[in-house]
Amino acid sequence: MELTIERDAFIKILGKVQGIVEKRNAMPILSNTLLRASDQSLEILATDLEATVIDTCPVDLSEEGSVTLNAKKLFEIVKEMPDGPLFLKSDDEYHVEVKSGKVRYEIMGMSSDDYPKIPDPSDFSFISVPGPLLYEMIHKTIYATAGEEARFSLNGVLFEKTEEGEGVRMVATDGHRLAKIERMIEGAGNIAVEKQVILPRKGMSESMKLLDGVENEVGLAIKEKQAAVKIGDTVLIMRLVDGKFPDYRKVIIEGCDQKATASKEELIRNLRRASLMVDDKARAVKFEFTPGNLRLESKNINGSSSSELDIDYDGDKMSIGFNDRYFVDIMNATKSEKIEINLRDEQSPALVTIPDEENYVCVIMPMRL
Repeated sequence: MELTIERDAFIKILGKVQGIVEKRNAMPILSNTLLRASDQSLEILATDLEATVIDTCPVDLSEEGSVTLNAKKLFEIVKEMPDGPLFLKSDDEYHVEVKSGKVRYEIMGMSSDDYPKIPDPSDFSFISVPGPLLYEMIHKTIYATAGEEARFSLNGVLFEKTEEGEGVRMVATDGHRLAKIERMIEGAGNIAVEKQVILPRKGMSESMKLLDGVENEVGLAIKEKQAAVKIGDTVLIMRLVDGKFPDYRKVIIEGCDQKATASKEELIRNLRRASLMVDDKARAVKFEFTPGNLRLESKNINGSSSSELDIDYDGDKMSIGFNDRYFVDIMNATKSEKIEINLRDEQSPALVTIPDEENYVCVIMPMRL
């Protein structure tokens, strides 16, 4: 392999693969990125066997070939190279020379024959989705997914078509909270999903990074046990999570007829104050609702905290414990200036909605004080 590539374009693509490559070295080659040069372009791939990113970049190609190199080290080297074109050349022993001007590195690589088989993006049938809409749907649900220590099926985002078939729904839960969003998408009926699928948390997180700032249409596809997102020349393919997602409809209770509307910034500010005195494990903050007022109280072995803010509420007096971070996560995912907390009684979950953001609802389970 012998080619010349623009440094800035190379850095941009190598940055996209950093979150994908395997850092635990269970298989050393998964720490590498695969470089394949042909037809005056360089294809750059990375996988951890669960998620795969594929990108291409135009190059001045002198000799075709392929090699794998440590993704982190290559990224660090290219960032330190001077501006302008870079020269890359590999030999039969997988030594790769990276040169620009008077700066030269030599990296030991591995054979591309040992790299795992990569899914082919041409096997997917993509539909067009506005980039900002897909970003919004992921952003407003991913925070509610469970960590790796929880049930595997909760470590992902449920994806399904709406009953009318003209939109899609995403749902995430960790068993203590839930976030659900629905949006209309033209062509949603063409997505190859008969029932529900679970999109992995890591794949969704990497999709958000790629979608950040994208204003045009992107591609979305689901095929058998895989899903794919296409942004320009970049394709992210992820393996769907096996398992059964819980029935989220049972969690979204009815009869929450007492509504409190608060300023998002005021509530965040007061929750930060309360967070200084919460027990780090339970993180329980007492929410005391009275007409026109919300009092927040927290305590731990070091002391206690209390603060009040004005709210729009004319219901019954209620005292309920909630995890402070759950509210902050919701508010960080919305641009609205207000947040609505819908209550039924002191033992029931709170339904959180956002004014002017239809078909988006969050559930927060109460905590024992």
